[in-house]
Amino acid sequence: MTGLHKTELRPACCGEIKYLLSISAFWPTTLDEPRPRVEPIEFRDTIAGRGYTGSDNCRRVTPCWGNEMAAIEPETPSGPLEKSLPSRRDFTMLTAGALLGAAQAPLLTQAAAGQNAPPLDIAEWSYFWYGVEHALLARGTVVNGKQMYGEHWIPAQVRHPYAVVLIHGGYGQGSDWISTPDGRRGWATLLVEQGYRVYVIDRPGQGRCPYYPYVHGAFDREAPSFERTAAAISARSHTEWPGSGEANDPAVAQLTASMGQPMANNAITQNVWRTRGAILLDKIGPAVLLTHGDGAVFAWVTAQERPELVKGVVAVEQGAQSLRGQTAEALGKLAKIPIAIVSAEASSSNQSDADAAASLRQAGCAVEHIRLAEHGVHGNGAWVILEKNNREALQPVLEWMETAVAKRPGFTMESGVDPNRNAESTGVKLADQGCFWVGVERKQMPYGTIPQGQMYVQYMIPAQRRYQYPVVMVHGGGGQGTHMMGIGGRPGWVHYFVQAGYSVYWVDRPSYGRSPYHPDALGPSHLPNVPPYEGLIQSTAVFNTAQWPGPGGMNDPLIDQFMACEYGNTSDEAFHSDMVWRGGAELLDRIGPAILVVHAFGGFFAWGVADRRPNLVKGILCMEINGNPFAAQLRWGLTAGPMTYDPPVTDPSQFALMDRTEPPDSPRPVPPSYKLQAEPARKWKNLRGIPIGWLTSEFGGGGSPVANVAFLKQAGCDAEMLRLRDHGILGNGNLMLLEKNNHEVFGVIRDWLDRRVAGPARA
Repeated sequence: MTGLHKTELRPACCGEIKYLLSISAFWPTTLDEPRPRVEPIEFRDTIAGRGYTGSDNCRRVTPCWGNEMAAIEPETPSGPLEKSLPSRRDFTMLTAGALLGAAQAPLLTQAAAGQNAPPLDIAEWSYFWYGVEHALLARGTVVNGKQMYGEHWIPAQVRHPYAVVLIHGGYGQGSDWISTPDGRRGWATLLVEQGYRVYVIDRPGQGRCPYYPYVHGAFDREAPSFERTAAAISARSHTEWPGSGEANDPAVAQLTASMGQPMANNAITQNVWRTRGAILLDKIGPAVLLTHGDGAVFAWVTAQERPELVKGVVAVEQGAQSLRGQTAEALGKLAKIPIAIVSAEASSSNQSDADAAASLRQAGCAVEHIRLAEHGVHGNGAWVILEKNNREALQPVLEWMETAVAKRPGFTMESGVDPNRNAESTGVKLADQGCFWVGVERKQMPYGTIPQGQMYVQYMIPAQRRYQYPVVMVHGGGGQGTHMMGIGGRPGWVHYFVQAGYSVYWVDRPSYGRSPYHPDALGPSHLPNVPPYEGLIQSTAVFNTAQWPGPGGMNDPLIDQFMACEYGNTSDEAFHSDMVWRGGAELLDRIGPAILVVHAFGGFFAWGVADRRPNLVKGILCMEINGNPFAAQLRWGLTAGPMTYDPPVTDPSQFALMDRTEPPDSPRPVPPSYKLQAEPARKWKNLRGIPIGWLTSEFGGGGSPVANVAFLKQAGCDAEMLRLRDHGILGNGNLMLLEKNNHEVFGVIRDWLDRRVAGPARA
């Protein structure tokens, strides 16, 4: 493998080594592309006084465009951020102060936000990773970072011939299209209402696509800050922002919490966008590309690669430099594609958008410049897709697509249900859906105030709720909420719970998935460290099971789909736990009493949240939670952070422990020994009376079921072990929620919840 540069990144607080690699290892450059250079960087951990030292052994990769950096960043500093985010360097000074009011002024609840909206009959809801590729490193085979995430909704009645692909811009992610900062429906759902097949993407390295600094480039020296987001929104210049627009505005806080590190907008990145856009269209067929900000660049290069599959491009508030570097020949490839450029009334993009429209027309393109004010849509800034009148702002776009995009001959209306589908349904009937962030704290930096610990929550409310309590689902390990959403187009437990009549909320823990990471916010302990394939492929607790739905091995496409979402585990479990518990408690304060369903490493969520909100946790279902009592970082029993004990414990040294040994026929895994408290044992007084089920599979993973259930019972909890083999379910490993018989496994959970927590409402 040519061009591979390996340097050690060694944290001062532990002996773990992480490797940073030059971008040239994965993305070969050409002579007219900037070559990477390696510069020393200090990774500061200002949270607990630990850190990486700025030595020669700690480096970062930056493209060598020197003083021209701003010109090729995702956006330019010459245009206001509200329309298109400026350079990465400039942007990070942009956003600093909003979260103070977030907890004091809660956003609209989902029910209130969606109460007047029509129900959603969705025939197919799932996700897919496009363009997953391998890279061979010294430590093993990893995903190379070019994968692109796509989530799609196919309505039961498709009323338009072509799908719509929604492409975020700048520092955004696909969540920009799912919900507004005040909890209303985003354009993705509004388009589903209109009968469009909708695909929302996270560009490579953004949103659900892990950002690997050794592949995608260095993090900005400064994280997004609340103050600068507020300044960029410039709410005083228009009327439709859904809040005050000040730094302490909860809506500003939600937007800033969503902002993650983009790759530099250069030729290398654009080639990745081009190829991933082409892979998407090859899979889904002809589509209209609808973009925001510098997402327009993604659309241009994708349309040039697959002009026959792009039936239209709608560029909303496209960046002033979105056509930079485009030759007349390249623009000529767009000549047969209808294009709409959309400008909001209070955005300075009106002039730059007019210039872009003129350039495209000069190249032979058919372009309509939609000025929203001319269509009676007033008071908007650059974030028009998130503002109070976002439904009205979409109307001119719908009208343009109806008239300007060519019709498919013979198309009238069709069912969104695939009649030849050889799998269970991924359809859901919803009263509402959306997303938001919880646990957003303020961290003061020299350059402003930044978000820390934000946790992404996605939710679905069924059209017919049959169960009183919603389910909160928490992913395990170094993964993200996609673990709960099935794999390879197969339904997951979100589907099954919603189909059964539960409201469902599932999270991306801080620094995972759509919960962005930046070193200034979370320090080195959460730096993504993608795991290699080899050990997982061979493990009988992971992929080497009788129930894994793919063929297994290095070329298994379903293993690729799983590995594409992986980040690697945090090295500071106590710090991570504190953030997650804070966000989990806020989530329950917002949605009310709930059932917690937790998997593997995510299991600690349940203990700490139930300790903080015992009256709001009605049941806990654990799936093979990681770790054994008092082992490794679990110094407080089953957690790395303090729990409420009776009698009280102020320091882990106060525990009196004894060794225990399991019977040889115990469910896997079976440790040589484990620790429990010496009697009389201290109790988890806040968890008394909460039913707890510990689910374990035939091949087992995580911690010892025997040891964990023994700890819970000794601590006074109402816990029981649920062995799948006792229900005639065999062949599963730790990823039972994704395996071939995951619906059967779900049935065991549903029956336990009906019996121990609350059954369905009577018809």
